[in-house]
Parts: sequence; C-alpha cells; structure tokens
Amino acid sequence: MRRASMIRFGAGFAAILLCAGVSRGTPIDFEDKTGPSLFSQAGSAQTLVYNVGGVTATFAGGVILTGATNLPADETSLYGTASANLIPGASTTLTNPLTVTFSKPIQNFFLDVYNGETVAETYTLADNAGHSSTFSLGPNTASGQSEIGFAATGTDVTITSGSSADWDFFIDNVHFNESLPPAVPEPSSWLEITVAGVAAFGLVLFRRIRTA
Repeated sequence: MRRASMIRFGAGFAAILLCAGVSRGTPIDFEDKTGPSLFSQAGSAQTLVYNVGGVTATFAGGVILTGATNLPADETSLYGTASANLIPGASTTLTNPLTVTFSKPIQNFFLDVYNGETVAETYTLADNAGHSSTFSLGPNTASGQSEIGFAATGTDVTITSGSSADWDFFIDNVHFNESLPPAVPEPSSWLEITVAGVAAFGLVLFRRIRTA
C-alpha cells in the first residue's frame, strides 16, 4: 500500500512539474487592426496593447499594415517596421528592434517573422532574461519567413534586424505561455530544469521503494 501511494504521488508530482507555468494561450494575430498596405502611407509608429490570459503585452516600434505588398506570404494584418533609408516615406519613428513588453514574466514565446527585404537578412530574437536566438531569412521573394521562439522567462522581448541602417520586417501570430511547437528551437529553458527535477525525484523515489 505504501509503495502504491508513493508511486501515485510521484506520478502526480512529475505531471505538475511538466505542466508548471504552461497554459494554453491565445495568439495575437493583429486581425483586429487595419492599416494601409505600404509603410509610406502608415504614418508614425503605433503602440499596441493586448491582454491575454491576464498578461498585458505592449508592442512598440512598428505599424499595422493590411495586405502588405511584396511579402513571402499572403497575410492580412501584420505589425511591421522599416527604415526611411530603405523605404522613402517610411516614418522615422519606426524602430529596429520591434519590442514586446509584458506585465509579468512569460514562458515559451514564439512568433512568425517576415523579411520584407529583397535580400537575405539575419535577425535576433532576445529577452531580458538571457535567452536569444539568431536566424537567417531569405529575401521576400524566396520564402523569407520563419516561426522562431524560445522558452522565455523575461518581461521584454526584442526582434532585431541585423542591418542597423536598412531594415524591413514584420511579426505576426505571437504566442506565449503555451507549449512550444516542435519546429521551434528551444535553448536553455524551464523544460531542461523540469526534466532534471523529474529525474532527481525519480531517483529518490526509486531508492525509497527499494528500501521500503
């Protein structure tokens, strides 16, 4: 009886560890917003605020474009930024990076990034808790898009183009506080800590069962 109780407790504890901090989230896809199709028509940068699952997410540095031209995918509304150097008429208030600020630490952040340039570009996704991921996107004429993310635990996330003078990129379908999809890279994260914790607990449990 004692062994059965300990096994049930161990299974329950492991399940709690594996599920800790991860709940199903609602993606932010910007479909509630509309804008022009060109940066030259968009005006100043827009600060957008969303509340998802009790967490406030504030987006800064970009504008909403609807039916944006020259993108590698047929998206409706996206949040994007471009330099006045690259796109005449683009607002000088648009920034590189785009920034997402959360009202509390979040986990498992991922989103779609679209390269609006006609050349390949390198991008860096980073948070204020030491997580970062650098990736390359092809030109907008050749599948210049990717889903990227990490097991974030910070409150500020930035998406930065590698070109400090000329940039043109978008984000869409922003997720957080839900399980990472298999295709998204997962650097050092809560999952690694969870696995280590489960392994350590299992070793202790095994020893106790053997000596019971």
